Amino acid sequence: MVAEMQRTGTICVKLNFEGKTGYELIPQSLKSVGSQVYGVLQNAENKLVFRLYGLKDSSVRVQIDEPEDAVRKRFVPNFLSLVIIQIMITFKPFVVDIFNENGELVMQLNRDGKLKFERYCLKEEDKEYPENFWEETFKSSTDSKPFGSSSVGIDVSFIGFQTAYGLPEHADSFALKSTVDNTDPFRLYNLDVFEYELHNPMSLYAAIPYIVAHSKNATIGFLWLNAAETWVDTRSSVLSKGLFRAVLDKMMPVDNVPHFDAHFFSESGLVDVFFFGGPGPRDVQRQLSRITGVTPLPPLFSIAYHQCRWNYNDEEDVAQVDENFDLHDIPMDAIWLDIEHTDGKRYFTWDQHKFAHPKQMIDKIAAKGRKMITIIDPHIKIDDNYPVYKEAKDRELYVKRSDGTTNFEGHCWPGSSAYLDFLNPEVNILLYSDVTLSSTFEMFDLTLQTSKYWADQFGFDRYIGSTPQLFTWNDMNEPSVFSGPEVTMNKDAIHFGGIEHREIHNMYGFLQHSATFEGQMKRTGGKDRPFILTRSGFVGSQRTAAIWTGDNAADWSHLAITAPMLLSLSVSGIPFVGADVGGFFGNPDEQLITRWYQAGSFQPFFRAHAHIDTKRREPWIFSTPTMEAIRQAIRRRYALLPYWYTLFHEHALNGAPPMRPIWFEFPSEEQYYEEEKAWMVGSALLVHPVVNKDTYSEKIDLPTELTKKTRWYEWESGIEIPAGSSIVNVPITHVPVFQRGGTIVPSWQRIRRASSLMIQDPLTFFIALDEAGYANGTVYLDDGETHDYKKGVFIFADIEYRTMTATQSLITGSTTSASGRFETETWIERIEVRGLERAPQSVSIIRASDPTVALEFTYNGDRRTLLIRKPFVSIIQSFKIIISF
Repeated sequence: MVAEMQRTGTICVKLNFEGKTGYELIPQSLKSVGSQVYGVLQNAENKLVFRLYGLKDSSVRVQIDEPEDAVRKRFVPNFLSLVIIQIMITFKPFVVDIFNENGELVMQLNRDGKLKFERYCLKEEDKEYPENFWEETFKSSTDSKPFGSSSVGIDVSFIGFQTAYGLPEHADSFALKSTVDNTDPFRLYNLDVFEYELHNPMSLYAAIPYIVAHSKNATIGFLWLNAAETWVDTRSSVLSKGLFRAVLDKMMPVDNVPHFDAHFFSESGLVDVFFFGGPGPRDVQRQLSRITGVTPLPPLFSIAYHQCRWNYNDEEDVAQVDENFDLHDIPMDAIWLDIEHTDGKRYFTWDQHKFAHPKQMIDKIAAKGRKMITIIDPHIKIDDNYPVYKEAKDRELYVKRSDGTTNFEGHCWPGSSAYLDFLNPEVNILLYSDVTLSSTFEMFDLTLQTSKYWADQFGFDRYIGSTPQLFTWNDMNEPSVFSGPEVTMNKDAIHFGGIEHREIHNMYGFLQHSATFEGQMKRTGGKDRPFILTRSGFVGSQRTAAIWTGDNAADWSHLAITAPMLLSLSVSGIPFVGADVGGFFGNPDEQLITRWYQAGSFQPFFRAHAHIDTKRREPWIFSTPTMEAIRQAIRRRYALLPYWYTLFHEHALNGAPPMRPIWFEFPSEEQYYEEEKAWMVGSALLVHPVVNKDTYSEKIDLPTELTKKTRWYEWESGIEIPAGSSIVNVPITHVPVFQRGGTIVPSWQRIRRASSLMIQDPLTFFIALDEAGYANGTVYLDDGETHDYKKGVFIFADIEYRTMTATQSLITGSTTSASGRFETETWIERIEVRGLERAPQSVSIIRASDPTVALEFTYNGDRRTLLIRKPFVSIIQSFKIIISF
């Protein structure tokens, strides 16, 4: 079993067996400077420094570290700190109580007294130490600890909450399960996991130590900022108010108080935590994004469909795949090349026999509006005739062994490999320090990033055969070391500045893909938007990469687990996420591949991928009915690209993820708190894909709001579906998708072979009316490729339907841009109004100061839909459509 190959670890044992540690805050030590409070924490063995920061936007940061006389400084990811929340600190025992803006207790830090902090020390020969204090053995590998055991931990209680989410990446339920009864804690330790198990707290490829708790009254978040191996025990229960009555008397009138508890424990680092006070789901996402960043607006092609496998054999194979998409009228935006395209797994090179003319190959693909992506892993083949290796070796840019002088070597795809030290400023820069929070569009200050080694490799003069239409896939960056303990790097390996690998392990992939981002920026002088896909991720990875869920399998259970995995990432600040369509391992049958395409087409990152030993599975390989169902799923994605693009724009502004749990939009509807089969795409579309074999009818639950009855419409037909539970037919060609009343969804109905060819195409708007006869929506457009949008070269249009009187309704459109004007030929081709009770007598339009012009329209009484054809108005114009009854 895979789980048995992962070690339990000394720190996990400590997490399960440590009792209260007896820390108290010394009252005389407390000082306050601005919004910061600091003092001294102490128990019988230890003295620590406590700092509390009041941050902007209802957020709090707490740090606990060693004092100035420490043996060595502890590593901490270098975040920028940005006071509205009430905080109460109890000195003895040390507890931090945090209250929301209504004065209600919502979080307690160290309520159970589990604050743990093992200080660095130097070994004394005549002193006895606990087992594994100075070294630890896993199988044949020994991990030395030159400064002793250095674990840290603390407990946190979410008061008034029973359900919580987050702690990705795990192939488990969306709502976090209790781990305190005969279950291992959730482990966060990035690993290359082969054929991972489901419903298991074992480590996977990414580690986001973040929890968001939700109830019908509030939403709050908690971030444990630590890049070392971390374990988290979780528990949901109800406590008698009497156990902490002194605090709760004023806040909670009931005696039984629900709460969700978590105990974080890391092998090293310091206690550095953030609290986000909400009070709603959108507020928490915004607050988290202000600390950890957002995904900058991605290039349009990256949110379209991607075709990948390990591996496309040669240039002729690539050309045939490309041509077959056109032959079968299936849109596609990018073809991917795995490790076999290189010269002996030497990255930034090409196989001279199979890919002898890479630039011409890429140019032919690009001539159709498409892109290519090549894999670039962090392990570097040890070969003095390989310039990438040799230059880094001469410049001492590799991670060192525990002796601090010899290069660390491990086995990976190329054989013996060295691993670049991305903490070395000559290799990379800590991009956390370059985040600019004051501007929506300025994510990095790139002026300081000049000749960083890894970024330089992406220059067109170095990566021979590359072009601006070639983008990057960073895989195996946990990092994967086939010969290492748990298939990764030894914890006592040494990085720049004497930092042990154990301290930064979960950040290694983040550091690599951030440097890759820098390289793509530099190669075009910052003109074009980068695109990077990474397997390994950490807090902040969303700033520079999309993430996929790794090596899944062609199995119905793996299709079903994609939604909870992607939702967990989405609510944890990582919005650009997806899973390999069809499953990486194994061979999906025609029913499974069809259902997977249908689900994947409504997830943020949409890519088909497969293992080298699987059968070929491009869409046309399957039977004609299956190929047509796949074509329909992909074309549906392209039709909705304006909506997806607008959602990513929204995310860049306020942190809201495009793929959302239903409770994000309906926070008071408790029956959806553990829903993980269905989700929302933005605020308008509810998606409920089929994820079980031989299923041709599904029970659908459509939520309503407490203050009004929510109307829902079947997406394809426009027919109204009642809120609540109903059984719908789901033939193999159908995926249940529903539009929420009160929303307007933009769409492209002229599907072309690549998204770049659609950027100037006319738009269709689907207007779904609510109970009051109202709806609104937006659409964001720019060139889809460059950073010109930062200069204001974009269009943002607001569309509104309003019932004015019993005899008249209005559809209005208004457009804004910033300092620059986006020149576009895009016009509104059609408008479909759903839920209209009766047929209009006339429909007319007023464009700017032009006279009123009558419009063609048809009304379908059975579906209660109004179709307005060819308003002939540009998306950059304001307009008013008058519907008279």
